[in-house]
Amino acid sequence: SPACRPGTSEKGAATGPSDARGQIEKRKLREKRRSTGVVNIPAAECLDEYEDDEAGQKERKREDAITQQNTMQNEAVSLLDPGSSYLLQEPSRTVSGRYKSTTTASEEDASSRYSRADRSGFSRYNRDANASGNLVSSSTLEKKIEDLEKEVVRERQENLRLVRLMQDKEEMIGKLKEEIDLLNRDLDDIEDENEQLKQENKTLLKVVGQLTR
Repeated sequence: SPACRPGTSEKGAATGPSDARGQIEKRKLREKRRSTGVVNIPAAECLDEYEDDEAGQKERKREDAITQQNTMQNEAVSLLDPGSSYLLQEPSRTVSGRYKSTTTASEEDASSRYSRADRSGFSRYNRDANASGNLVSSSTLEKKIEDLEKEVVRERQENLRLVRLMQDKEEMIGKLKEEIDLLNRDLDDIEDENEQLKQENKTLLKVVGQLTR
């Protein structure tokens, strides 16, 4: 076991060469503890110094860890916002919370801008598409109306042609009827004349017969 310094029962009593020697003994004790895994319990009169040393080491390690954490967080915050130097004076929890809130706000703002841009772009696309669709529909409708009007004109012309043709046929039919009536009259006259000729022929035959006797 390492030798204890005289007069070390009270905290902070040793100074000068005794303090240096005590530090050497402590370092040897730590190295021996790390190499063997066995803790050599110092003498009763050195317990206070040993406990103080262990507590001091733990406190320094904790302070070093906090300092390193604060330094890393402050550097990260400085990279995001170089003008916010006052953040370097705040505790780690406050810096971490502000860093997180700043990052979240930036992400939400960017997301909101992108979302608005997407919505505006989509709305503009919809308006353009609707306008284009309306123009196409209007143009198509006008073309259909124009075609229908032309078709109506053609149908009207065809109807007029058919009406005229029908009128011509009706006139022709009327003329044919008149001719038929005339022919019927002529036929009647011919029949009457034929009947009269028959009667005259009979009379002549009788006269000729009487003359030949």
